[in-house]
Amino acid sequence: MATTKAGTIPRSTPAKKSAASPADAPRRRGRPPKAEQVIAGTTPLLAREQVIERAVQMAKVEPLAELSIIGLAREFGVTPALIHYYIGSRDDLISGVVNLYFKTRVERLGGLTGDWRADVEHHARQSYALMVEYGGVLRYIMSHNRFRLFQQVAPGQTDYGLVYLNRMAQIFRDGGFSPEHSAMGYHLLAQYTMTAAYAEVSRQLPAAHAKFIVKRIEQAPEAEYGAAHFMAEPFARVDAESAFEAGLELLLDGMERWRASRPAKRARKATR
Repeated sequence: MATTKAGTIPRSTPAKKSAASPADAPRRRGRPPKAEQVIAGTTPLLAREQVIERAVQMAKVEPLAELSIIGLAREFGVTPALIHYYIGSRDDLISGVVNLYFKTRVERLGGLTGDWRADVEHHARQSYALMVEYGGVLRYIMSHNRFRLFQQVAPGQTDYGLVYLNRMAQIFRDGGFSPEHSAMGYHLLAQYTMTAAYAEVSRQLPAAHAKFIVKRIEQAPEAEYGAAHFMAEPFARVDAESAFEAGLELLLDGMERWRASRPAKRARKATR
């Protein structure tokens, strides 16, 4: 038995291919490139899910946009041709990583309670924590349109971006929101959660630079910059947790007003 980064695999005989799960991409036809044939005692067999899982772990610390087939090949100690054999193109790699990321978001959302505000609040906190954890994926989603939500999957496979969208739409629909408010609510929640997580990942919160902020304001004449002096200390204390919770509360309060206004709008239309 030999232990590799891909796991413990017998080297004496090639491992049999297991049946692909619905979330796995179909294997490419044909044999692996000749240079990558499994030779007893030298090269380990890989599986698509192993490569994707390793890529997801790498994306926790490095931007997903910089993740490459060559880098993954180095991680596994094989040549890029073998990674291409199991993964396909670089787009397949990126989409595979983001699809697994969305799968985790859906799993962390868990079961719905039927209380729209509690469900949205839970979702926002879980998504925020996951985005901070997977900073490399977050940076990619913030700056790229492709695979931002919908994924590149083969027929019969699950697009977890679509599953996630449907789950969130269900919360708003079942909570009594109009289609328009459901759409806007989903969009605003997604934008807020991403930007809040990005601020934490990029260390943009005032608390991360408190001493510099206070010193800079103190150096400015108070007679001219009195308002800045007025809020200097509390501004320098704004951290990720307090900022996220305050913003989420304001957002949910606004959604609550939308929901309450829906019957009133219907009543006005009925009287015209």
